[in-house]
Amino acid sequence: MERTKGRARKRGAAKRRIDDADLVDGERPAKRAASESVATQRQTSVDDTIALMDPALLADHFAKCIRKALPNSSAIELEESYLPTKSFHNTTTFEQPRTGPNLPAFLEHFSKIDKAKLSASEEKGSPHTIIVTSSGIRTADLTRDLRGLNTEKSKVAKLIAKHMKLKDNIEYMQKTNVGIAVGTPMRIKDLIDADAIRTDRIQMVVVDGSYRDEKKRTIFEMDDLFRPLMVLLNLDRLRQRYGAEGQADILVF
Repeated sequence: MERTKGRARKRGAAKRRIDDADLVDGERPAKRAASESVATQRQTSVDDTIALMDPALLADHFAKCIRKALPNSSAIELEESYLPTKSFHNTTTFEQPRTGPNLPAFLEHFSKIDKAKLSASEEKGSPHTIIVTSSGIRTADLTRDLRGLNTEKSKVAKLIAKHMKLKDNIEYMQKTNVGIAVGTPMRIKDLIDADAIRTDRIQMVVVDGSYRDEKKRTIFEMDDLFRPLMVLLNLDRLRQRYGAEGQADILVF
């Protein structure tokens, strides 16, 4: 009996080590095939209506979700939370399905910089692109999908609150040239508040809005995520740059 329990504990420890290895930078190639298979299984469906929304429709969609998520807010409070049409970049010309493997092509299609610069970062903690996801698992999946943009000189940062302490993410961003930062709304906001993510070079804020999780919910349908998403998108240091020539836009993937 003790030997059986001992073997079970060892198997559990081994599985945890494999799961943890999948959540840190520098994952070994041997682990990738298995993790990618799991990631593919997790991609259940996408909300195709997002691909058809131009900036005016997106602004209206966000406004409806805000009213639903904040039912007790006054008209003035709601008005301050709405994002103007000029905040959004038109992504209706992207014809591929909005699944994780197509995210690199999506970024390349709409980036204001050339492909080579997508894999570059001029200063530590100064990404040109932020991708906002609905979970740590989704963050890990999209980071794998973007590994082709990960170079020695510029990293795709995986910012997972559940498995990584905030101070560790802060230290990583402070010492690393990051071109693309991927994470959940609250973790990204916390890093901006801590000045670990600088916003002056951000050009694209990509909301992973088409993805449906295992319960068929998008980030717009999860109040515990949509509310912090709106807090993030309405940060003064981001909002004042939306729609300005050559500065930041919100794109919904």
